[in-house]
Amino acid sequence: MDLIQGIRKPAAPRSTPHPLPEDELTRLTAATRGAHKTWVLLGAFCGLRAHETAKLAREDVSTLDDGTAILRVTGKGGRTDTVPVPPVVMKALDLTRQGEFWEGTRAESVSRTVAGIAAKIGIRMRYHQLRHRYGTMVYRSSGRDLLMTQRLMRHASPATTAGYAAVGDDRVHVVVHDLPGAAPGTSRPKVRKTSSNRCLSCRQEART
Repeated sequence: MDLIQGIRKPAAPRSTPHPLPEDELTRLTAATRGAHKTWVLLGAFCGLRAHETAKLAREDVSTLDDGTAILRVTGKGGRTDTVPVPPVVMKALDLTRQGEFWEGTRAESVSRTVAGIAAKIGIRMRYHQLRHRYGTMVYRSSGRDLLMTQRLMRHASPATTAGYAAVGDDRVHVVVHDLPGAAPGTSRPKVRKTSSNRCLSCRQEART
């Protein structure tokens, strides 16, 4: 007898992004130098994961005909995508080097080093929170364009990107607070009752 036959597999819990706050990013970038600062910028402004940052090579950086710089990134599952590189990151990268920018560096070293520097200035964080920050800011700056955010975050499924919409859409608080009657001392708009409204009210009261 198959004891698990008919038992539904529980859905995997969906993780919620935890973007690094902007004030802490400012403090972190001020506290880092050289390669360490570049690691922070690659996470915060290009959305790179720690293992993607660790193996980044000079050959992965190129410039389009219009002068736009791009990174070729090989991420999860060996999938290769390109992401735009803003000037702040290009300025930090040493394009005179050949091969890997920081040869022999592993993903664990990138994560541990950045987290260690942050801890010294009173910030508790994981490197991946820089990527979360990138996703949240892309969502806001793109006019809450979920497909654009999915493209730049390099997600295979929009369901993964949806979490950034929940975190980044800070207007939900504004909308709720602006509801008529939500603030103390304000009244809800009066609705003129018609015969159909009264009948509807009666049916609703009967159900409660």
